[in-house]
Amino acid sequence: MAETSRVANVALAILLIAISGLAIWLITADYPLMLGLGLLLAAAVPLAFLAGQALRPQQPGKQHPVMVSVGCGLGCVMIMVAIQRFGEQHQWVLVPALAALCGWMGYQRWCLRKVGQTGSAEQG
Repeated sequence: MAETSRVANVALAILLIAISGLAIWLITADYPLMLGLGLLLAAAVPLAFLAGQALRPQQPGKQHPVMVSVGCGLGCVMIMVAIQRFGEQHQWVLVPALAALCGWMGYQRWCLRKVGQTGSAEQG
């Protein structure tokens, strides 16, 4: 179980780093700032949570990271508002943001919940 959890951590981190790189490119390129900031929010919040967990593991099951889900979803909403405001040609930006959100939700469902149920990642 611990090995599966580590693989999921690394896979999600790679996905979120790639999406964050795309967001930084959007911010520096000639795109509306709201698109890049929304994408950065959708990817950076779960990435910060993963980094925090790697640096200082907390008691499993003690803290539900609901604010991570809220931040990631808020990034998606920012992109949807930007699409409404700046045009339909920017709809493609929503795809990586939703990939970050779905990746986070899947990680939360299958990794964090199992860790909380067993008491620790090593007991799986």
